[in-house]
Amino acid sequence: MELLYILIGVAVIIALITVVIHNGIISRRNTVVRSWSNVITYERQKNVTLPELEKHAAEYKDHESELLSKITALRSAIDQASSGEVSTDNLKAIETHTASMLGSFKVAVEAYPNLEMASITKSLMKEISELQDNIAAAITIFNRNVEAFNTGIQTFPNSLVNTMVTKEKSYQSFQNEEANDSLGFTLARGE
Repeated sequence: MELLYILIGVAVIIALITVVIHNGIISRRNTVVRSWSNVITYERQKNVTLPELEKHAAEYKDHESELLSKITALRSAIDQASSGEVSTDNLKAIETHTASMLGSFKVAVEAYPNLEMASITKSLMKEISELQDNIAAAITIFNRNVEAFNTGIQTFPNSLVNTMVTKEKSYQSFQNEEANDSLGFTLARGE
C-alpha cells in the first residue's frame, strides 16, 4: 500500500511539473505575440504620418515623382503586416521600404531647401525617424522574447513537454541583413 502512495505521489509531481512547464511555454509564446503586436502597432503609426508626408511630397512631384511611389509602397507593406501572424519577412520589407523612402525624401528636401514646406516636411520626417527609433526598440524586445521562447522549448525537460503536450514551433527572430552586410561580420559556429 505504501508503494501505491509513492507511485501516486510521483505521478502527481510529474503532472504538476508538466503543467508548470506547459504554462511557462504558453506564457512565453504570448509574450512573443504581444511584442510582435507592438512592432506592428509602431509600423502602423507610420500610416498616420505618411498621408501628410505624401501630400507634401505631391507638392514636390515635379521634382521628385519617385518619392511618391516609395511612400505608396511603404504604406502597402505596412497594411499587409499582421499583428496576429509573426512574419519577420513582412517586417524586412517594411524596414527596406522605410529606409528607401527616408533616403529619397532627405535628398528631395536637401535639393530644394527654399521651398516653403521644407519646415513642415522636416517635422514630418522627424516624426517618422522617431517612430523608427521606437520600432528599433520594439524589435529588440521582440527578438529577446523570441530568444527566451525558443530556449524555453528547446531545453530539457521543456523540450520533452513541448514535444508531447504543447507542440509549439520556434519563432524566427528579426534579422536585418542590410545592417549585417554593412558590418562585414558573420557569426560562424566552431566545429
